[in-house]
Amino acid sequence: MALLDMAKRSGLYIEAAHINYHKRATAKRDEKIVRDYCRQNGIVFHKRDFDPDTCKGNFQAAARDFRYDQFLKICRKNRLEAVLVAHQLDDLVETYIMQKEKKLGVACYGLAQTNMINGVKVIRPLLKYSKDELEGYCQKKGIEYGIDESNLTDDYTRNRIRHERVSKLSADEKKKIYRETVKLNKENERRFTSAYKKLYGKRMKASAFFKVKYLDYFLRHYFRSRSEANIAEMIRQLKEADHVVLKADEITIVKEYGMIEVFRNEDDYLYTFRDLKALRSRTYPHFRISRKGKGTDAVTFRKDDFPVVIRNAKKSDEIVLRFGTKKLNRFFIDRKIPYADRLIYPVLVNRKGQIILVPELGCDLMHYSQKPDIFVIKL
Repeated sequence: MALLDMAKRSGLYIEAAHINYHKRATAKRDEKIVRDYCRQNGIVFHKRDFDPDTCKGNFQAAARDFRYDQFLKICRKNRLEAVLVAHQLDDLVETYIMQKEKKLGVACYGLAQTNMINGVKVIRPLLKYSKDELEGYCQKKGIEYGIDESNLTDDYTRNRIRHERVSKLSADEKKKIYRETVKLNKENERRFTSAYKKLYGKRMKASAFFKVKYLDYFLRHYFRSRSEANIAEMIRQLKEADHVVLKADEITIVKEYGMIEVFRNEDDYLYTFRDLKALRSRTYPHFRISRKGKGTDAVTFRKDDFPVVIRNAKKSDEIVLRFGTKKLNRFFIDRKIPYADRLIYPVLVNRKGQIILVPELGCDLMHYSQKPDIFVIKL
């Protein structure tokens, strides 16, 4: 509630997202507090419900995945730039102590000011404020807030650390830990940046990949939820296996044909064209439409094809050619097309859902002629 009020007073355009987990009797009270504040201050309010009965594993992990999935959907639908979350100094200290107890090698000590989670940009503006300071802010400004009673028990490791360790620290001791995490994270960032410059967006021989200094810091940065054992296993797989795909929120690492490539993940794309006139010569991010080109990029339309779409290829795609049905995945393998290119490879599909052209492979039987209408050229 302190964060919501501070953001409102800052002049930012904000919308509020509240997740009700229905795990305690006061869940409805908390929802009402947020809803009432938003109504009084003209803030768009999004409420989502999580059914705890659907969770068969770790509740905390399932709840976290659910809320960030909802945050992503809300941000995309409403064109919002990022999510502000109210982690504060006590949370940072708890996290740091947990990391030290478990002797983890981590990408970020404590909590990051900004990072990506499940495709969402997350910003934590309150890391310098203690919980007591934020409660004091709410009391001074007359902001209603609720206390999560589950935090008062020792049911979770974090709660135990909070009560046995963090609650006994003075304000100065907490600030000292904050400064220590800042120092450690600067060194982590330096090492990550060194590896990033040599790895990100690059395709190289596997032998060269493993010679890059601070490779483990690079992997920790993008695979933040993985343990040190997981990171070591990833490196082992990349060294020993012939084909490996490692996907994080922001990047994918692929080993194939003795090469390792690190590339940024891209969203699927789809462009719809209502008629032939709409297919005018133009360049798109991954393909170009032209009136001239090679025969393997050419297509002639039938009247019942429209509307047509050009989209990125899918794993199950196939096309009917003169010599039979060709699976696109087989075409990619035969041509040794890099995995990153396969994910964004353009295909032309008619209104029946049939692939009628794959650039550099050709069109299907029903769409060939000596006078093609257009050429779709892969960039």
